Amino acid sequence: MSESIIPEFAAFKKWRMAAHGLLLGLQKDVGESSAVPVEALSWYNALLALPVSKTSDLGDPIWDFNEDYPNAARNIQGAKLRLDFGSFPLVNQSAVLEVKVAMYCWLKMPASLQSLTSSARNIKANTAISCFKAGLSFVNTMSGQAREILTGEFFEVGYHGLSYFDAGMYRTAALVHPHAFGPELQRFFTAIRSPFLLEQIFDKPLPYVELDSLPWAKVLKRVDESQKTYRILPNDVFEKASREASFAVVDFLSVLGEPVNDLIALTRQNAKGYSSAKSQRLTPYNYDLYVALRLRRKGYDSSAMGAAIGAVRPDFLSGNRQHDFKAPETLLKLTQVPLDDEFRRYINFISYSACYLVAQYTGMRPSELSEILVESCMEKENDYWLLISNVVKHRQGLAKLFDDKWVAIPIVRDAIRAACLIAKVKQNPYLFSNVDTVAQGAEPASMSSVGISVQFSSFFKEILTDEEFESLEFSPYTLRHTLAYQMARAELGLPFISHQLKHFGDLIGGAGQNQSFSAVSLGYGAIAEILSKGGRSGGKTPSQVAEEEYITSYCDPDGNYAGPNAESHKARMKKVFDGYMAAGYTKEQVIAQMAKKRLAIINVGQGFCYGGQREAHDDSLPCIGTLRCNPNRCKNAVVTKVHAPKWREIYVSNSLALSSPSSASTEEELRAAMEEAKGVLEYLGEEVEL
Repeated sequence: MSESIIPEFAAFKKWRMAAHGLLLGLQKDVGESSAVPVEALSWYNALLALPVSKTSDLGDPIWDFNEDYPNAARNIQGAKLRLDFGSFPLVNQSAVLEVKVAMYCWLKMPASLQSLTSSARNIKANTAISCFKAGLSFVNTMSGQAREILTGEFFEVGYHGLSYFDAGMYRTAALVHPHAFGPELQRFFTAIRSPFLLEQIFDKPLPYVELDSLPWAKVLKRVDESQKTYRILPNDVFEKASREASFAVVDFLSVLGEPVNDLIALTRQNAKGYSSAKSQRLTPYNYDLYVALRLRRKGYDSSAMGAAIGAVRPDFLSGNRQHDFKAPETLLKLTQVPLDDEFRRYINFISYSACYLVAQYTGMRPSELSEILVESCMEKENDYWLLISNVVKHRQGLAKLFDDKWVAIPIVRDAIRAACLIAKVKQNPYLFSNVDTVAQGAEPASMSSVGISVQFSSFFKEILTDEEFESLEFSPYTLRHTLAYQMARAELGLPFISHQLKHFGDLIGGAGQNQSFSAVSLGYGAIAEILSKGGRSGGKTPSQVAEEEYITSYCDPDGNYAGPNAESHKARMKKVFDGYMAAGYTKEQVIAQMAKKRLAIINVGQGFCYGGQREAHDDSLPCIGTLRCNPNRCKNAVVTKVHAPKWREIYVSNSLALSSPSSASTEEELRAAMEEAKGVLEYLGEEVEL
């Protein structure tokens, strides 16, 4: 849209004073329009009638864009697509009108604000709203101070808009402004200072004020781009979360007689003796009874309960009336299990675990997670199970991996199946939804990114110690970036922390060659780069963080190492670092530079090969991969903390093998391998089993 076809803007300066008078009259509830020329009144009415959205005009006190964005992400819907100008009562109406025109131009005529945008693409309404809310809030603060100094009446009459605030008012308002100064406020002032608005709207330039130099009461913390990093789960937290969530889900399914896809997780859960389901005395009967109780207590009538539950057990029904359910007190008498708050917390944890597994092992963005419908999200395409976004489920054209479709590894399929069962309790089709039961006839809703974060926090609080939880930094994108980081580690040859990561990498690599997604295969590094997109720009990517971990695990002069060469290796690293640190570099800076230089290290899974310290060919090196790379079998092996997951895997896999009747003849060897792995882990200061 070109400004040349907006005659209302072309005449704005001509009728500024008339508009000011009209606004004063409306504010005082005095009909003064008779004193305004007919032409001016016609212009004013036409200006206020300009449509800004499907439901709002320029003159409306509230601008609502929700109907313009029917498929907006759950965390954008509602208040983020609505601007209430009445929320800033101290700003006079002439200034509000100027702000409305400025925002209209940014939304409808982005090319006119060249100082704000380098392209003519339309800006998203939620972006403009957040900036203009920040700007109006500051103008509201300035207006409040002006009213105190000048009196409210003089301010209303004498201040004809934004250009009437002088530089001193900016400074004094900054001292007391209740909100932090940041990029959104900066963008607001960049918008209203555009040459186009000066030419068409303002009667004089706004004062030039260096906003950065004002004495702000609050300033958003700024982090240098080089210091920024993605929030990523620590390896031990990732390992624990994957294991606990997997065990909870497969245990839940198996006790209810449901098929389990992740047989490795099921085998390990059984071997470990984990069964929170049995401790809660979960059975198919008790679960059906719990569903009936939840619906009955929520006020569902019998017909709605029957439709929700499906196959209704006869003893749930009243003997007096064939199709009526018994009262909650009577239903509780059908079992000796107290289906109380503790049982509810258990069901909630299964729900949280399912949500964690889907988010962690798909890499979906928060907006995509909020759209998952548990009953219809899974499809099989060729040899691959896929999780399909609800937003694009019926859209024609090429579906892109990680944007429209996500490969569902076995544990993700199990998580979705568990979520389907729990959906009966919640009566909500969305995976990410409140754990409370939706009232009969109410509209089910999914969660915003804030709600998703709260749900994940509940999950982590359940599985972590208080100390671990307090130190955890988390955002809605953390799991996506953690997956990218783990793929980057795999690309560097570092061991997988969970068997699900191996599933994920292998399945994605194959599905990437499927013509429905891409013409090229996807290696671990490529997967990491795809998943790194979104959530933050600038700073260290998950791949860079993985590279630094790779270097740190081998070169840290303060690290723990195992093996015959451990002490000499540590001494050598200390000598190298002492030299750099004497020159003024920190240990972190040295490691960062080593990562950039891609320092060559041979990683063989269970340890790093130190045989390369001699340049001459050494026939005595026994290395044939991970088979012999451990400190007890090879004098060149250097084992570090980064290899702990592999040694823990050796301990667990041999422990599982011991329980097999066919392993009776190899029990001694299995126990020896377990002791060897245990010794290495203890030497590194690592727990044998998390």
